[in-house]
Amino acid sequence: MTFSRNTMRIGAGLLALASLLGGVAAHASGGYEPEDLFFATNRPDQPVREFVERPAGYYTSYLVPYQVLWYWRLHGQAFSPEAVRVFSELLEKLPREDGGMDETDKGVAEWQKARSSAYAALGRPLPASDAATAPSQQQPQWNAESLQASPNCFYGDAFRNAARTLAQRIERTAADKAAVPHVLHWLQTQDAVFSTCDEKAATASALPASAPAWLKADNAYQMAAQRFYAGDLDGADAAFADIAADKTSAWRDLSAYMRLRVLARRHPGGEPSASERDAAGAESPEALKQQAELTREVDAIAQPLLKNPRLKALHPSVHRLAEALRIRYLTPGTRVQRLADGLAAMGPPDVAAARLLLLNHEFRNCAFMGCSYIGPAHGADLVQWLSVVRNFESHGDGSAPSGKWRETVSWDKYQRTRNLAWLMAAASLVPSSPAAAPGDTREAELQAALAAVPENHPARFAATQLRAQRLFGQGRYQEVRSAMAGAADSPLIAHSLSGQNLVKALLLPTAASEEEWRRLAIRPVVARRDPEAMEARTAAPNTGRPPLATAFDDDVIRFLNLRAPLPMWLRLSADAGLSPALRDALLETAWTRAVLAEDYALARSAAGLRIASAPRPPAKGADPIAGLRRSAVLPDTDTAAWKRLLLERMASTTEVLAAPHWPGAGWSVRPAPLLPGREAGDDSSPAINSYGKWCRPLGADTASAADLEPPAFVPKDERDQQARLVKKLRLTPPDSVYFTQESLALMQRNRNDPLVPQALSVSVKMARYTCQDRTVGDWSRKGLQALHANYPKTAWAAGTLYWYGGR
Repeated sequence: MTFSRNTMRIGAGLLALASLLGGVAAHASGGYEPEDLFFATNRPDQPVREFVERPAGYYTSYLVPYQVLWYWRLHGQAFSPEAVRVFSELLEKLPREDGGMDETDKGVAEWQKARSSAYAALGRPLPASDAATAPSQQQPQWNAESLQASPNCFYGDAFRNAARTLAQRIERTAADKAAVPHVLHWLQTQDAVFSTCDEKAATASALPASAPAWLKADNAYQMAAQRFYAGDLDGADAAFADIAADKTSAWRDLSAYMRLRVLARRHPGGEPSASERDAAGAESPEALKQQAELTREVDAIAQPLLKNPRLKALHPSVHRLAEALRIRYLTPGTRVQRLADGLAAMGPPDVAAARLLLLNHEFRNCAFMGCSYIGPAHGADLVQWLSVVRNFESHGDGSAPSGKWRETVSWDKYQRTRNLAWLMAAASLVPSSPAAAPGDTREAELQAALAAVPENHPARFAATQLRAQRLFGQGRYQEVRSAMAGAADSPLIAHSLSGQNLVKALLLPTAASEEEWRRLAIRPVVARRDPEAMEARTAAPNTGRPPLATAFDDDVIRFLNLRAPLPMWLRLSADAGLSPALRDALLETAWTRAVLAEDYALARSAAGLRIASAPRPPAKGADPIAGLRRSAVLPDTDTAAWKRLLLERMASTTEVLAAPHWPGAGWSVRPAPLLPGREAGDDSSPAINSYGKWCRPLGADTASAADLEPPAFVPKDERDQQARLVKKLRLTPPDSVYFTQESLALMQRNRNDPLVPQALSVSVKMARYTCQDRTVGDWSRKGLQALHANYPKTAWAAGTLYWYGGR
């Protein structure tokens, strides 16, 4: 396929914006629309296969709110700067919203610290038992954080609020020693409040007649809170109402909000029954009446809260609780429908954020429970679109064959609506040539529809991206390169690190030189929003700001494991674009690979480069690269010394021996990188851990010899060297087998070597976490027998009682 130079340049510029869902033109000042900046800075930098294998690059295994934002963007909804702020905060909140226990534990720790300091400041001994401040495991209560019933009695906000209040009350004692007994009474009362859910709850002391006004106000709130936690909801509501009406109370506003929390605990809801999940939205008259009454109660409490400017910080929480209670008695299908209908337009950002949170929760529940209404039979367009792009297993009435319902639904919906969102979904899901069946004209129709999208339309980016992704998935790399001509000239790409990574990944197979390959292989990590980014940022010299860490994508890892000679690894490690952690891991992996292949000269070179990054051992603690330091002076001819050093590092408790296969690719190397149609997360590889460094021989799952062929730009001597290395590594057995064999060989050379029993013990235990295989079990049993027969009185034998066959 050919393109004009102008078309290529425009298409490439749009493709470069891989993390923006709209190619909105830049303002003359160089600024961009708020939604474009939102997508540029919030999209997680997932592996490129997420772009290639998923509908229009949608993160189908990520968050429902993020996908709704894409849906809105394709429908032309504009984001205000305020909406960008709200949704950015929303995405940061989601992991915490989904799990309240961690936040509770943090709140408890904060309270315990403040409590200990307060008793010391008051000159009183800390009570012997702290049981009252531990998170309770009582009957399920309504969790305002996760918007569902939870076994926690208290949540992090209660403990944090108490800690802040205590700090303020302690300040009174600095200027007024007469306040000490009053603050002590406050503290003891709060201890009693936090013991409410315990089996033996403490009783709060009566308020002294001489109590100052501030203590009377505090005590009224503490007693109302105790009723709330004890389940006396009528008493708590009356007490909170009285405090809210008291214009002199510092707890007036919070008590008004707590009335909504009381209402939530009165109506905790629960998981839907099997019949409700199958009812697809059928409501009983009783449920509708109950919901209408609850909605009136919610509005009566929530509306004044939302009009109170002093409660602005609590408005997002009010919206979340109110929206949750407005759908509390509806069936799952109707709940999702109501939320989706409420998101047809963005509306006030706080309200939209609340609905997005709830929709995320409802979709997650249905993914776990298999709710039938999530399938394409459901009528809500947004819900149906989310179901398709998220690839839920359910497919409605079951009329479409498994695996085909998504393409069928997306195509049918596009044909009926000509909607751009459905065009993007269909363009990803309908099989493209040459995979399409004879007579299937959908591909041609889709390409014509994509070509007809105006180049200044926000959807044009998605159309161009889809085209390049599909060409890439078919192995038509040169056509991808042609389509992306001029990408480097686009000013838009500078605003999107994810976009730069996608462009690099798509160009990688056509790299014409090692220098170009290295530039394309090194990918910055979008660490600010990326939930998968594990590397810490490191200080950049002379810049005044920390740079982003770098990472390797699956396609780069596969190339390194199968096609890149070790000298190329060492040259790559010298690139200034690599983060220090990534560089060190690369060199340590290269060292293990070289030693296994018995290329000791290269191993010493890798060790020298690794030592250069840490020239001196740490002043305190063990040296994590002590073995690498010793290897730098080992002669190439002393094979026995190298083998022993490898065993020593394997068995060490202070060093970590990197696997010879780059971690991340695991044991099942993909036959075709970025193969369209493969499920994200569909990886049978066990997790790499201290006892499972490699499981199968290098390249065990390669499709052909071409998968092991170095590129043309690699020099001939290095190609020959790589061929020898690959041959040896492909014959290397699983790690537990290899190290058991080497341990037994060391025992034959020197039975009195103290390393032997330790190495045998570790290699036998290593078999527990490697691939399940008869050979693994056979050698694990041999190692165990040798350990007990030759070293029966050692601690290593005493601690190694079983052999393993993998798992």
